[in-house]
This record gives sequence, structure tokens and C-alpha cells, in this order.
Amino acid sequence: MPRKPRELSPTGVYHWISRGINRKNLFHGPKDYTFFLGLLGEYSKKLGISVYHYCLMTNHIHLLIWAPDIDSLIQFSHFVKRRYAYYQSKEYKVSGATFDRMYRSKPVGGDIYLLECARYIDRNPLRAGLARHPADYAYGSYRIYAVGCESGLITKSPAYLALSQTEVERQKLYREYVTQPRPQEEFASPTSIGL
Repeated sequence: MPRKPRELSPTGVYHWISRGINRKNLFHGPKDYTFFLGLLGEYSKKLGISVYHYCLMTNHIHLLIWAPDIDSLIQFSHFVKRRYAYYQSKEYKVSGATFDRMYRSKPVGGDIYLLECARYIDRNPLRAGLARHPADYAYGSYRIYAVGCESGLITKSPAYLALSQTEVERQKLYREYVTQPRPQEEFASPTSIGL
């Protein structure tokens, strides 16, 4: 049965997700994360992609990106994953697939969903039990938005820019939005059920 064509986003924004094959780890140490972030920077510039948010987990990746067209999105995904797989096979002397074959790209429409998707991505390390606060996780975009850390990779999201006229106020509002607990999240968190 042929694969369904990718769903196009009317805004050009996608929540991009890719996992390690059989949920195996993609990243084993700081140099792996650094190398992958370098690939994101290289191919986003080459293909006119804007990276709004990212979170590199040990065995999967979340990106919130804007692509000018579906071909750019496909090329971006292909080259980033191919180059990283080559790096990992050379670095760790492993053979076989690195990633699950397909990446997922969920269309994101409207500023409210864009902000909610950003929150989901930046809170990922909390749900996985890798950090107690989003600012504690080094391989995500939270600190860029919440406290103004510099990044040559990130293009500030339109939803973030619409929060306020000033950067200081935007950072404050973003911190509150992302860190505000929600009862349904507390109920389902790994720590609340002893995982």
C-alpha cells in the first residue's frame, strides 16, 4: 500500500519528529548533540528553513520549523538525517539504520497552536524525567526564549514575538506560559506514577 502524501501546512510550519531506530539512542554525549545542531544550522540556511524551537532527546528529536515548501522540508529532513547517520556510524563504528525510516511532520496552524506546540517541545525533558525545569536542559530552545541566550540557529517564532512589544516582557510571559503547571500534565507525568 503506498504511503499517503505529506499533509501540507497552510502556514508552512511543522512539528517535525524523528526517532532512533527501534527507539535506540541517537545521542551519546555532548559532541553528538553539538554535531546535530550544526547540521540543523547548515541545512536550514541552505534550504531557507526557519527553526523556531528544538529539543534533542536521547532517542528522538522535536523541531518546530517553517519551510518555504514541501520539497525544502523533504530535502532538509533527508540531508540532516543522512549526514547524522553517517557521522554516528563513523564515530561509533556501527552499521545499519540510525533513524526510523520516516520522520513525522504535523502541520501547525495559527499562533495559539504554534505557542502550544512550542510549550510541548520545551517541556519534553520534564515529561521524560531528564530535568526538573526546562532551563536545566541544555539541548532545547527554552533558554533562548525564556532568558535570552544567544543562538545562531533559532529564528524567533511569530507567536513568541506577538506576546509583547518588548523582549523582557516576552521572556517573562514565555517563562510563565511554559512553566505554569497544568493539572492534566501533573497527573500523567512520569514522576507522579513512579516511573
